[in-house]
Amino acid sequence: MQRVQTALVTGAAGFIGAAVTRRLLSAGVRVIALDDLSAGDLARLDGLPGDLLEVVQADASDGALLKELLATKPEAVIHLAGRVGVRTVLSDPELCERENVALGEAVAEAIAAGSQPGSRPRVLAASTSEVYAESTAPLVESSDLRALAASGRWRYAASKLACEEAFDRHLGGGGRSAVHLRFFNVVGPGQDGSCGMVLPRFVEAARSSAPLTIHGRGNPVRTFAHVDSAARDIAALAFPERFALGERMERVARFGGPLNVGGTARATVLELAHEVARAAARRGLAPSPLLHVDPRLSVSPSFSEVLHRVPDLALLRGLGLGADPWSLSDLVEDTFARHVAPRASAVSAPLCASPAS
Repeated sequence: MQRVQTALVTGAAGFIGAAVTRRLLSAGVRVIALDDLSAGDLARLDGLPGDLLEVVQADASDGALLKELLATKPEAVIHLAGRVGVRTVLSDPELCERENVALGEAVAEAIAAGSQPGSRPRVLAASTSEVYAESTAPLVESSDLRALAASGRWRYAASKLACEEAFDRHLGGGGRSAVHLRFFNVVGPGQDGSCGMVLPRFVEAARSSAPLTIHGRGNPVRTFAHVDSAARDIAALAFPERFALGERMERVARFGGPLNVGGTARATVLELAHEVARAAARRGLAPSPLLHVDPRLSVSPSFSEVLHRVPDLALLRGLGLGADPWSLSDLVEDTFARHVAPRASAVSAPLCASPAS
C-alpha cells in the first residue's frame, strides 16, 4: 500500500497554521498538528477530517518530542509557531526574542539530528516582512535587512532573522535549507485582534459601532494578503507535486532560502479603516467614528511603526505561486462575513501562533 504523505505543522491551531492544515488535508496529506494552545484555538481545526489529522498538544521546543514526531518520517515540516503581534511583542520584547529563537533552534536542530541531507523533509519556516529595513520601494528578497541587535518592537524581526540563520546553519544554505516565509500582512477571518492585528481589530469594533482606533494619522502603508491564498502557496511549496505547478514543479521542490509571501491589496491604515466603515454601512450598522490615538500612550511608550511594506512578488510568481490575489474590498468583506474572534483573544499576553506580518 502506498504511503500517505505527511506534514508536521507547528502552530497548527494558529491563524495561518490552521489554514495551511486545512489546505493540506484537502489535498490528501496527513497532518501532525503540533500546538501548545498558548495562543492557538482548536476550534480553528473543527470539522477537519480526523482520519488524516493528528493533534499533539505540546511545546514545539521540546527536543525529545520533536525527535519522536520526526521519526515518523514526514515529507515536510512547516514551522509556524511563535510570538507575533505588536502588543504581544511590546509586552516583553526580550521574552519574545528568546522564545522565537528557542523554537527555531529546536526545530532546526531536531531535523538536522534526525536525518541525513539527502533524506531530510522539506522545511518551511515562518519569518516576517519586518526583517527588511525601512524602504518606500517594493521589497525584494535581497533588500537590506534590519540589524540582529535590536530593541523594542524590532526584537521580533531580530528573532526571525536569527531563526533564518539557525535553519541555514543546521541544514545548510540554498536549496538544502528551509524556505524562509517572509509574510506580508496576512489577514482574514479568525485572526486574533488582541495581538494588535489591524483588520480584526477594525472589524470587531465596527460590528459593535465602536470607534476604529488608528495609531497616529494612519499613514503607514500595508500590503494585505488573504490567509487562504497564503496557505495555498505554503502547501504548494511543501508538496509541489500535489498542486498542479506543471513545469515549475521541480524548481519549487529545489527552492530554498527567503521568499516573500503576500498579496497586492495595498492601502494606508487610514484607507483600510474607511474600507471597513463602508463594509459596515453596507450592513446597515451604525457608523463607527475614527479615533486617532498616540500609540505611545495606548500601546506602549516604546511603540515604533513600520512605515511602508510593499512586497516584490516576482520570485513567488516565478515559482507559479501568488496567483489570483484578493482586492482590499474583498478581503474586508470576507473578514466581515466570516470572522470569529479566537478564544485565545481572552488570554492575557497570548503567545500568538502562526505569524501574519
